[in-house]
Amino acid sequence: MDKQQVAVRIDDRVRLMSAVLAATNYPDKSQDRKKHGTHSHARATRKLVAEYNHHPAVTAMQVLLDQNIPLASMYSYAMRLTWPGLVADEMPRWVPPRWHEHLKHFYEVAQLGKFWTDEDTHWQAPLRHLREAFNKVDLYAYLEPFVGQVVETLVFMPNICYPSDQNIGFRVGGELIAIMPPPMAWGDSPPWPYKDDEALAYRTALTEYINILFSSYMQQHSEIMAALAEKPLPVDDKYAAAHPTWHEQFTGLFRAAVIYLFLEDSVSSLEAKSYMQYQQKVENATILPGVASIFRRYLDEYKAGRYKDFAEYLPNFPKHLRVVKTIAAL
Repeated sequence: MDKQQVAVRIDDRVRLMSAVLAATNYPDKSQDRKKHGTHSHARATRKLVAEYNHHPAVTAMQVLLDQNIPLASMYSYAMRLTWPGLVADEMPRWVPPRWHEHLKHFYEVAQLGKFWTDEDTHWQAPLRHLREAFNKVDLYAYLEPFVGQVVETLVFMPNICYPSDQNIGFRVGGELIAIMPPPMAWGDSPPWPYKDDEALAYRTALTEYINILFSSYMQQHSEIMAALAEKPLPVDDKYAAAHPTWHEQFTGLFRAAVIYLFLEDSVSSLEAKSYMQYQQKVENATILPGVASIFRRYLDEYKAGRYKDFAEYLPNFPKHLRVVKTIAAL
C-alpha cells in the first residue's frame, strides 16, 4: 500500500473565524494567560479588524466566548458552511441567529479577500514546510494498530493568526482537522517557523487525531472498556486530580504512550526522551514509561500476527500493567 499523507492546507472559513476572533477580547485574554509574541500576520489582522469590534459577527462570537463555547465548536460550525456563500444547513442550537450572514458581511466589509491576497507570502512558507514534514511520515499506518483503519482524511492546517496559543481539533465532513499556531518563543519574541520544530507538529496532529479517533474506538468497544474501568489505574495523585475519571486517565496515558512510540520510531530517541520527561515531570504521568513499554510489546506482537487489533489485546492490559509496576517498584 502506498504511503498515505496528511493533507496540509489552509481554508478561508478558518481564516475568517480567526479574523473575527482577532476583533474579540480573545487576543488580550490569551496574553493574560501566557505572555507570548504573535506572528506579524496576526498583528496585521488585529489592526485591520479593530474598527469592527461592534460588528454583529464579532459580538456574537464574544458572547459565545463568554459562555465558554469551545473554539473547536465554532470552527467546526464554520467548516459546515459553504464557501464563499457561507450558506448554512441545519446547525446546532447554540449558534446565534443569522451568524452565517453576519460572518459573510464581516468578510466583505473588512475586505479580507484582498488582505489575504496581500499577505499570501506569510502563508506559503508554513504550507511548504509542513507538507515537507508530513511527507516524511505515514500517520494512517501508524495509528491503525491502535484505532483500526482510519477512513477519514487527516488534515493539518497552519494558523498564523488567532488563536496564537491553542491548537484546535474536530471532525467534520469525513475529515479530521488539526489546526496549529506556530511554535511559541520566549516572552515577547515572535513565534518560531514551523520548520524549526517538526516534532511539535507531529505531536499536535497525533494529539488531536487520537482524541477523536480513540473516543470513537472506546465507544465501539464499550463492553471491553467498561470491564477495564472496574479497576483503578495506578496513577500519581496529581495526575488523578487533573484527570478525575478512569476514561480520562486511560485516554491520557494511551495518547501519550502512542505519541512517545511514534517519536521514538519516526523522529529520534532524543525527541522521544524529551517528551517522556515532560509527561512525567509536568503532567505527572509517572507510570507512562511502563505503559509505553506495554504498548511497544503489543506493537511487536501485532506485527507478528498474534493480535488482529488493539481491542483483542486490551483485556491483557491490567495484568501487564501490574507486572511493569511491580518491576518498577523493585
